[in-house]
Amino acid sequence: MFNLFRRKRSATPQKTLTLNFSNDLHSIQFQFQLDGQPLSLPISAEQFRDITKANNAQLYFAYEFLLDEGFIYDYDRLSIADLYAMQQDEDYVVALQDLCLHKQAEHVTGVLKIQGTPAKDPSFDLQLYENGKNVKQIARVHEPFFTKGDERYVLPKPIYELLVAMNKTYDSGYEKTAIVQQRAIEAGVELDSFLQKETYHIVDEYTIEPTMLDDTTLQLSVVGKDEAETAHLRSLQNKSSFKQDWLRERYVTPEAIREDVAQIQRKSVFRGAEIPMLLENPEAFFPELSQPFNLADFSDRVIGFVKLSRPTPVMKDGKRTWFDKESGHELSLNEHTLRDDILKNPDEPFIYHEGSWVFVDKKLKEKLGIIDPDAETDAKARYALEIKGNEQELTYDVTTDVQTTVHEYSLPTNIKATLFPHQIEGYNWLMSLYEQRLNGLLADDMGLGKTLQVITFMQKLYEDGKLFPSLVVLPIALIDNWVNEIRIFAPELSNSIYIHQGSRRLKQVAQLKEKQLIFTSYDTLKIDQLLIGQLQFECIVLDEAQNIKSNNTGRSRAIRAMQSNFRLAMTGTPVENTLEELWTIMDFVEPGALGALAHFKEQYIKHEDYDGLKQRLQKYYLRRTKDEVLKEHLPQKHLLDPTFVQASSMQVELSKSMLQSVQAKTSNSLTIINHLRALYAHTNALSGFEAVQDTPEKFEAVMTLLQHIHTKNEKVLIFTDLKKVQQLLKHRISQQFGISVPIINGETPNRPEAVRQFNEQAGFGVMILSPRAAGVGLTITSANHVVHYTRWWNPAVENQATDRAYRIGQTKDVYVYQIITQDAANFPNGTVEEVMHQLLQDKSYLAENVIVPFDTKNLQQQVLHHLNASSPVR
Repeated sequence: MFNLFRRKRSATPQKTLTLNFSNDLHSIQFQFQLDGQPLSLPISAEQFRDITKANNAQLYFAYEFLLDEGFIYDYDRLSIADLYAMQQDEDYVVALQDLCLHKQAEHVTGVLKIQGTPAKDPSFDLQLYENGKNVKQIARVHEPFFTKGDERYVLPKPIYELLVAMNKTYDSGYEKTAIVQQRAIEAGVELDSFLQKETYHIVDEYTIEPTMLDDTTLQLSVVGKDEAETAHLRSLQNKSSFKQDWLRERYVTPEAIREDVAQIQRKSVFRGAEIPMLLENPEAFFPELSQPFNLADFSDRVIGFVKLSRPTPVMKDGKRTWFDKESGHELSLNEHTLRDDILKNPDEPFIYHEGSWVFVDKKLKEKLGIIDPDAETDAKARYALEIKGNEQELTYDVTTDVQTTVHEYSLPTNIKATLFPHQIEGYNWLMSLYEQRLNGLLADDMGLGKTLQVITFMQKLYEDGKLFPSLVVLPIALIDNWVNEIRIFAPELSNSIYIHQGSRRLKQVAQLKEKQLIFTSYDTLKIDQLLIGQLQFECIVLDEAQNIKSNNTGRSRAIRAMQSNFRLAMTGTPVENTLEELWTIMDFVEPGALGALAHFKEQYIKHEDYDGLKQRLQKYYLRRTKDEVLKEHLPQKHLLDPTFVQASSMQVELSKSMLQSVQAKTSNSLTIINHLRALYAHTNALSGFEAVQDTPEKFEAVMTLLQHIHTKNEKVLIFTDLKKVQQLLKHRISQQFGISVPIINGETPNRPEAVRQFNEQAGFGVMILSPRAAGVGLTITSANHVVHYTRWWNPAVENQATDRAYRIGQTKDVYVYQIITQDAANFPNGTVEEVMHQLLQDKSYLAENVIVPFDTKNLQQQVLHHLNASSPVR
């Protein structure tokens, strides 16, 4: 496919590509024409060749970039909602400029008038003005766009949301009036005299307050946001009003909410044995509620429940329509936006979408074209706990003025391990936090034995009679590791372990309350959050706590809804991409310690105040590196100088066309960078070149290196993120050495077992791994050679990969290799491999400073800058 980027001189006149749009309020439709002839999307390979030679080819490449990013659906449509989102993201500015979709209208105001009465089905008229002139008189309007001359503008987002509200279908005219009026106020639109006098409120949520009338009687009361809402809800009226002077406040409640309130009022008093039955299973009493409610057994942080929908598709009038499998009601579901949200959080079984939590099972992913075999699913998940999130303002704060004072504690009597000095220090720190009612983030470098430190702490609490019940939450692949280490180092705890996992796990609160040390995965906890959330734990421990780094995912919000006296997060990478990840982890550890997220962004992210952040974290945070504490106890790690090899003639030929694309800016540059990474890894790694007979020098160099290691009878880990390269390496190594070569990547079903077999295998061996998939939870100290066949964008991720071998338990010196392809003909300033290597070397110090986020996008831009600086291809 890359030959298509070549520019060849032609005697035929150059064709011209044009792009036309049509749109409604929800989407834009693209129509390409080549010399006036319409092109059907997706285009053919022959049409693609014509487009690359045409005038305005950048129109198609901008479209293709958005298609690759997942924003274009049905090959020719872009949702208006996505357009507004992309306008706020600098990554998409250039593409939107090429498509003339980047200009936002400024100084647009409006006047809203109601036509008809709210009692019936009113309509609304919105007149828009720009700088005092009616937009329809100075421009061609096709909402939410208007065109003046050749310039296309999009209306401000609040006005767009008002237009959408005006055109939706509602249960009643009062509901429509309430929502349209609210959107108009948010958009700063002037209201007519009627709407100024009458304010409409849509009361579509409520809370339930339980009150103990005496020791054996509980009463439930429905409560609104204020006294007026509460009075309206309890009246069970569709609408009600309150007048003060010349103003009138009107309240409107959807039918589903009225039915909820009626149910609760019919059964609002519970006596005797009914009370624990209600607390454990409110659905038994209120099976039809549209909005479930929070009761006494949950954390103070929990403010209610959110209904989870389970979308299922049905073909209706030739189109796919989505229904909630639980209720049978039709869902307002934006497939493209939902798909994008799932891809951003591929391991999340629940995604917050259109105001509710959507359950993402395998069938939904199949319908949306997403493949994710590792995701854990459960068909019975229906509700999620809603919490005080601390995002905009600090609504849940447990911090105190206590300062951490680390004391020395005797080691537990029955711990079956000899701890290193730094592990004893970590144990004392954990005990000191616990005794002083503080919580902690243990961020030790990979391979320093965080698990053993925590097991020692747990054994001490057990011997003091304080440990139970406790909860350990971790990736499912690490449960066996923890259980095995407890059996070795704290065997007294082994009989107390209950693994809450799989279809046979306990389903009743009373049963779970009998368990002492519960292990579960992040996804299972999220599925069973209403069950586990009613337990009061002594300790909650999160291993690989970066699993909750995104603050608005169901996984993160579920763990923050749990109850415990002591909370500990463990991760060697509390910050991978952004400081928001650290805030989210700390909002579990010590809610309030870093303030509200909005304040945190302003103070620490915007101003890059890393020193101030470290000072703020000090009493909750502990991190040591191997260089600091284990130099005398580990063998040496040798970061060898890279081996440089030359590109093959075919690699040179193909990279030439890619360089032309970079310099001519006729294709997305980051896409070309990734194509170059694949090309220099192996020619056959490129799509369309799988059968090409070309064996690059880099591939032969790694085989020569393996032959040398084979003579020493030692083992090797080879890291590459490119799956085709993984398969090419596996096939060649298996053939040449006659051995089985395991691969560990995101599709590997049983990583611990694969590692166990590899570690136990005697003699020479090779394992191929993806750096991301192998970054946590694997100890492969049987290998002492590490080859980074392709480089990763973040040096911390590479270090984590290397530390699968270089960690406590390694008895041999560890050797780390890179093999780098040069291509002086096309890239005299360095190939993508050479540039990445140098930049990663320059930024290697950031791999240890885990509080400072590593700017991957900036690194990619620097790589692109160096490639653009290459001499023009002759």
